[in-house]
Amino acid sequence: MRFMCWHVDYFRARPSDSGRSAVVEEGRPLDVGEALLVFASFEKQDESDSARIVGKAAEEIAGIASQLKVRSIVLNPFAHLFGDLASPKAASGMLGELQAKLAAMGFEVNRLAFGIFYEIELKAKGHRLARISRIIS
Repeated sequence: MRFMCWHVDYFRARPSDSGRSAVVEEGRPLDVGEALLVFASFEKQDESDSARIVGKAAEEIAGIASQLKVRSIVLNPFAHLFGDLASPKAASGMLGELQAKLAAMGFEVNRLAFGIFYEIELKAKGHRLARISRIIS
């Protein structure tokens, strides 16, 4: 699993089109204030140990959010990060598990729909921790 996160002042997303994914969820508009925006990509190797991968990812994302004193997290499925992707069904399921784990940790978590393209608008902060990426294995 790989992710890139941005500390944003605000994030807005409007569904615009369906992708080519075999899994397409219903897209809804989203408008949030200060948040940690997480572009997440699950890989084929994550499927065999998904509970451990999702748990480690949740801990890492929660740690970053806590360090930034952010309580709102936006999960954006982002298959464009890497090539050996998990199946759409597995990736969507792991993203849902990640959302549930972060919510159980007390974060307000919004998730963009899987298989949908969005028109997005955001304002990213400019401090040294405003953009962070991680590989979870």
